[in-house]
Amino acid sequence: MGLPELKQKIQMQIENADERVLQMVASFFDTYLNEEASDNTPFNSMTLLEKKGIDEALKQVANKQTISHELVMEATKKRYPNYFNNEN
Repeated sequence: MGLPELKQKIQMQIENADERVLQMVASFFDTYLNEEASDNTPFNSMTLLEKKGIDEALKQVANKQTISHELVMEATKKRYPNYFNNEN
């Protein structure tokens, strides 16, 4: 796919995108444009593996594939009760 086709595809996707996707795209472009001004941004210092991990986590959040803090704490207290002796 050449550059003109890619631009057209992205334009069509933007036209059909919901507000959440548009906010994500705007944030991406803001970050990208700010990187040109400064190469010391945290995003530039991340490894490819870290960036992929963040992308995967964002997909999970978007698909409501998350676990509540309360459930995580409950499981942690059961697995490691000796670290929670001071709590009721």
